[in-house]
Amino acid sequence: MPEPERPPRPRFRTWSVVAGAAALVIGALALVLWTTRPAPPVRVVYEVSGEVERATVTYSTFRRGGAHPGETLREELTALPWRRELVVAGAPVDGVLTVTIGQSGGDVACAVTVDGVERRSATATGAHTSALCDGF
Repeated sequence: MPEPERPPRPRFRTWSVVAGAAALVIGALALVLWTTRPAPPVRVVYEVSGEVERATVTYSTFRRGGAHPGETLREELTALPWRRELVVAGAPVDGVLTVTIGQSGGDVACAVTVDGVERRSATATGAHTSALCDGF
């Protein structure tokens, strides 16, 4: 006995499954590209001003290519003002800028701006004191 003939599958159903699968693949690819794109560069500016004979400045460098503090550098200053500009991959997190006045005393101020917006500022007066701009 011959097998009964099967009716042909509707083409609409086959193409809708193919189109749906393609849409899912394209959506997944777009999501991967969106979440793995590099963070835009951000400009971080450190500034120290005041009148002192000696001061020590300590600041985050963000050198690991990301927004986390990375290394901390220290410089001995004998003249102010002092300024450093860094380009960071993404918004900085937990950075620090500290200015410590030496034994001869004086007045200092520190400020941190991120993409032109002041994030932190502080002042210090006297011998062996510090102005701390952190957590920006």
